[in-house]
Amino acid sequence: MQDLNFIVNTIQSMTASVQNKETLNKILGTANQYASAMKFPADKKIWTDKQLDKYFNMIERLVDMPVEYSQDDFDNMSIQEKLSAVGIESKDITPGLQGSGDMLGGILNKMEEQKKYRDDLKCPYCGQMVYDNRNSKKSDKSPDFTCSTNDPAICGGHSGKWRKSWWLDNSDIPEEWGIN
Repeated sequence: MQDLNFIVNTIQSMTASVQNKETLNKILGTANQYASAMKFPADKKIWTDKQLDKYFNMIERLVDMPVEYSQDDFDNMSIQEKLSAVGIESKDITPGLQGSGDMLGGILNKMEEQKKYRDDLKCPYCGQMVYDNRNSKKSDKSPDFTCSTNDPAICGGHSGKWRKSWWLDNSDIPEEWGIN
């Protein structure tokens, strides 16, 4: 458990040479962004000594930052650019946006898969026809495939209340159907 008075006093002594309040706000804002990027807890009282040391080092580097940036330049810098400006190498692990071509291709592939209506599927439990519901589902929760047999005495996959059903994202789709 960290002492908040110690943290505040340390930050004040580290930033005592900073005369401009705007610059001080930039320094503390960037240090807080760094802590967030490093996934430190929001509550500084529960930081480890190592996390607190990294935070103080960041403030110290920002106070000694040799290049002055305009507010607009500073606001438009990414956290990686800010870190680089003070000599800290970092790697951006934020997942990027998916390209529109990739996204469109994925949608088209999914639509193409849905168009492939299958009427040749057989239930592995009773050998009867299986309905392909992919083109007529009213909800994502509805099954993609359903056995046509509604009698639990005939179909061993029948639960007694519900017919045997399969969803594309389940691992129990029979391999002989050839559906990935």
